[in-house]
Amino acid sequence: MSTNRALPPPPDPDRLDPLVEEWKRGTPIIRCHHVQFGATEFNPGIGKGRFHPFSDLAAQSVPTLYGAGSIEGALSETVFHDVPVRGPVRRIRKFSLRPLVVSTIAAKRLLRLAQLHTTGLRRLQVSRAELIDGNSRSYPATVLWARALHRCREDLDGLAWVSRLHDTSRALVLFGDRVARRDLEVVEPPLPLFEGRGFDKVWKAAEEAGITLITASTP
Repeated sequence: MSTNRALPPPPDPDRLDPLVEEWKRGTPIIRCHHVQFGATEFNPGIGKGRFHPFSDLAAQSVPTLYGAGSIEGALSETVFHDVPVRGPVRRIRKFSLRPLVVSTIAAKRLLRLAQLHTTGLRRLQVSRAELIDGNSRSYPATVLWARALHRCREDLDGLAWVSRLHDTSRALVLFGDRVARRDLEVVEPPLPLFEGRGFDKVWKAAEEAGITLITASTP
């Protein structure tokens, strides 16, 4: 079972100096998202995640868009996010996939992201266990870091880290007040995960991870 290590509050934004990494123009961003959002559409602040929602200095909600560098990373950060590492409930139901799609997009320009892995974490004086590995109970604390990092530099387009459950994949979140939808392009349109090729991708990833996929059509 996941445990949370106490995450210290972030320093004042003017004292933060994150390491910046580049996500090159045209590099695929795989995102698994609710069908209510378009492939390049930002979440205006619905729900709660590791790095959203938060507000800017004018108290306006900052839209966010999550993605990953691979389909395995995208599924790990969404579909398999709450599946425990061990125990009898390592399973998901096919029914839960009905509102989900996977899209592949790319940025038309270089993206500058605060690095939340390797030396980037040491530079911020926090650990992966504190900032990335905690479960949803840690979100109120991790969101404060997203807000502080957003405020510390106006040229930051988002944050980048290594997926908690797929550690060869980079994950990222983009800030919708820094990256416009016109900065993004659709490489592969939304593909439903409930059936067809999309479901095949989920099935393959679940099989590799030893996660049971229950295919009954009811919740």
